[in-house]
Amino acid sequence: MSEIKPREYWLAAISTMLVWGLEYYDIILFSSLANILKGLFFPEANQLIAAVATWGAFATTYVVRPLGALVFGYVGDKYGRRTSTVLDALAVGAAGLAIGLLPTYGQIGVAAPVALYLLRGVQGLGIGGEAGGGATWALELAPKAMRPYVNGVMYSGLSWAVFLTSALTLWARGLFGESGFASLGWRVLYVIGVVPALIALAIRMAGSESREWLDAVRRGRTLKVPVAGVWRYWANFLILILINLGLTLYFYGGSGYWTYIMPAVVAPKLGLDKGAAYSLALELSAYGGLGAVVGELLSGFVVSLLGVRRAFLPPSLGLLVAAPVATYLAFTLNGYAAYASFAMGLLFGLAAAPQTLYFAELFPPEVRWTAVSLGWNINASIGPLGSLAALLILTGAPGNAVLMAVYGSLVSAISAVLTAIGSLLRPRSF
Repeated sequence: MSEIKPREYWLAAISTMLVWGLEYYDIILFSSLANILKGLFFPEANQLIAAVATWGAFATTYVVRPLGALVFGYVGDKYGRRTSTVLDALAVGAAGLAIGLLPTYGQIGVAAPVALYLLRGVQGLGIGGEAGGGATWALELAPKAMRPYVNGVMYSGLSWAVFLTSALTLWARGLFGESGFASLGWRVLYVIGVVPALIALAIRMAGSESREWLDAVRRGRTLKVPVAGVWRYWANFLILILINLGLTLYFYGGSGYWTYIMPAVVAPKLGLDKGAAYSLALELSAYGGLGAVVGELLSGFVVSLLGVRRAFLPPSLGLLVAAPVATYLAFTLNGYAAYASFAMGLLFGLAAAPQTLYFAELFPPEVRWTAVSLGWNINASIGPLGSLAALLILTGAPGNAVLMAVYGSLVSAISAVLTAIGSLLRPRSF
């Protein structure tokens, strides 16, 4: 077998950065568009039912993600990494484009919300395969000495997506105006999301197959049912669950929910302007995303210095300490909130980026895609409960800025502790 050239593994990392970034692009985009989508696709329902139906469409993506992990994990572990990455990129891109072009309830009636749910399901299947799986392919192509740096670039796609989604939403709202954004601007944002999927698809169709997977095939180590082999490594799977669950809950129960919670709950309780709270929440998402990109790009150097397992602990403890301060500044619309959001993003990026590198080391090639992707997507299905928990906690919080900051950072604190515990457990070798 010919040696993999640097251009090939860097392009593979970029393709994963692009497709995986669409996961967070969708999270921020759907959350910020929820009220618009509610009126377009569920106008006949009362407000409560319409809200439940809208967030139900959001949740559909997460419910089916573990199934996507199993389907694409089966293909990736049994028939090849590259084949599976091409298929999941196609599913994510096509579903996003279709949502952007989807007729509304006023145009085609009940078929509109049904189609929205179906497309969200297809999108979830694709993201379920990509999350963890695309990283497996890209990391297996890279030499071991380069993997920490390749991993940092690859993982930064998640945070680039947070930054770009927030920035693009602010841009589109300014360009189209409120009424134009509600009718056309939101569609433009979904169509824009197709571009990275197309670029990634082109890279993957011209890419190479993983040498580690080909070696496993040559030695007859592939399994008929890869998921059955995952449970041999249950202790390592538990480590994956703890670390990733902590960081997933942090995103959803930390700053990830601010675009909804700040105008809907915090502003009324503290007597703040809802529009100002929403605009600041979008700005803070952009600053946090930019900080996370910096942290993720720096993570390769931190991993090289401390080792991948030790790299989780310092930023996790930093998040534990800094979360109440950053939350207070955000909830009071303080001018320093942007700096705090950038710092929190930086810490999150440093803690989150080593995940894919570490998790790929926890499992042998014959079950690696299935194990990493399944664990990741089980947590992705649980993660949005962090937003629900934060919402319920803040709804019952006193209308005092300090107490609301403490209540609002509880999920973040629990998340940091889970990540720290997972990093302290010693993995079993294989």
